[in-house]
Amino acid sequence: MKNRIVLFGLASLVLVCFVAAGGYIYFRAFSPDRDKYPLRGIDVSHHQGRIDWPRVAADDVAFAVIKATEGGDHVDDAFARNLEEARAAGLAVGAYHFFTFCRPGADQAKNFISVVPHDQPLLPPVVDIEFGGNCPQRPTPEQLNAELAAFLALVEATFGKPAIVYLTDEAAQTYAG
Repeated sequence: MKNRIVLFGLASLVLVCFVAAGGYIYFRAFSPDRDKYPLRGIDVSHHQGRIDWPRVAADDVAFAVIKATEGGDHVDDAFARNLEEARAAGLAVGAYHFFTFCRPGADQAKNFISVVPHDQPLLPPVVDIEFGGNCPQRPTPEQLNAELAAFLALVEATFGKPAIVYLTDEAAQTYAG
């Protein structure tokens, strides 16, 4: 009986060591080289819950891009708080819109424009294009380009700067060639 307990304890210890080593390797592999990318930022939404912004700033994060809207009518309920608290912690801030395939680009732009402040210094607006969490229909590249162009025209005219488009690998392979 005593041998089984010792054996179980050793096996558990080995398992914990493997999990810890795997986690270290995983996160190290996805950590960009600081010499190559000295400026670091994050994107956040209500999915992250309450964020300790002073801790984020202390972790050498320079900017945060915060989810403001999604589709034609959804507003991220943590946007205003995250924007205020990230700015108070000393981070440069910007807003992003989760682009959906179910609503016209112009409707989505109006939603974004109605939520994001125009009278505060902000990073360029960002539009996020991905399949996860999106409606099931998949527009052709031509259809997406038309709707995205409508979105970008209104957003860029309102905020006076070019927007940033970011895509998941899957969306990039489908739409960016």
